[in-house]
Amino acid sequence: MKKIKTWLIHLLGGVTVSESQEHYKNICYNSAYISLTIIKEYAEALYGKPADEWCKLMYEEICKHLGSLTDGTDEHLLGTTDPYTEGGSE
Repeated sequence: MKKIKTWLIHLLGGVTVSESQEHYKNICYNSAYISLTIIKEYAEALYGKPADEWCKLMYEEICKHLGSLTDGTDEHLLGTTDPYTEGGSE
């Protein structure tokens, strides 16, 4: 009976609850990977800066990414941060 139900759901273009949950889990993993990669690359770009400045710039970058997630904006994707400019942002 379960196979028939799943077959019918797929036939009508839908997905089962377990498939939906698996898809959501994959999206979460991919999003986390992308975010961590962006932060890692930014940290590497700041190599050579004094420790206090490096910490300040990293903190600001992390806060910017968290803010864009909680505010529902994609600002961190629209403009990349250039650590070589004055102040390390914009």
